[in-house]
Amino acid sequence: MPGLKELQNAFKRNVVNGDEEFGKYINSTETVSSDVRLAIYGNAYFSRLEEALESDYEILKQLLGEDIFSEICMAYTHKFPSHYYSLRWFGRDFPAFLGYQPDNGEHHWPAEMAQLEWSFVGAFDAADAEAATEADAAAIVPDAWTELTIRFHPSVRTMAIWWNTLTRWRMAKNAETVPEPVRLSEPAQCLLWRHELMTQYRSMEADEAVALQAALAGANFSELCGALAEEIQDQETVPMKAAGFLKVWLAAGMIVELRA
Repeated sequence: MPGLKELQNAFKRNVVNGDEEFGKYINSTETVSSDVRLAIYGNAYFSRLEEALESDYEILKQLLGEDIFSEICMAYTHKFPSHYYSLRWFGRDFPAFLGYQPDNGEHHWPAEMAQLEWSFVGAFDAADAEAATEADAAAIVPDAWTELTIRFHPSVRTMAIWWNTLTRWRMAKNAETVPEPVRLSEPAQCLLWRHELMTQYRSMEADEAVALQAALAGANFSELCGALAEEIQDQETVPMKAAGFLKVWLAAGMIVELRA
């Protein structure tokens, strides 16, 4: 008889991969065979994992339909078996599994919907931090502004939107009639963050997206203005435009520290 560790590993292989080797250690009864008894555990295991994915990708399941979603979940579980103590991270590879390609947008709408929903999960679960205020900005001396850097709330996330995904997500969430998927002529920019325990999201214009990406990458205020200058024709308005974005981000609770 194998030791406990060997039996545990054999049981795991049976549940995850259908390995029949463990079956010889399970007794049948008059009413239930050993195969059926083991199948109960296997079905329960995959059902729990599918429930975890459903929790993270609620709208995607709604739009795809239960049968198709279940098939995808089963395929995903076999390719990406759970190696986490918490199911919180089990669905992290789901968008990539569906073909999500953030750099060029060569993906179909389910992959993008999955990425959007995973971004919501990440924003909601991100660590908390106290938001900075306009008073913090007002306390910075004028000479220090050029070297000013911004530390954002851990929940802040951005993503390019290549389909009418935001509209479809919002309408599905509100139980409204969801339009058919349509690929956009130009990608939109989406911003997500959490403020006062509420997950927020909105679209951004191209200039704000450029400024935010620069700031998130660690650019100081002068470098942020330089990045913004490439998007704005009227160069004289660049500093005021950058300051305006900073004010908006502060008001939204997206900034936790201004480092002068």
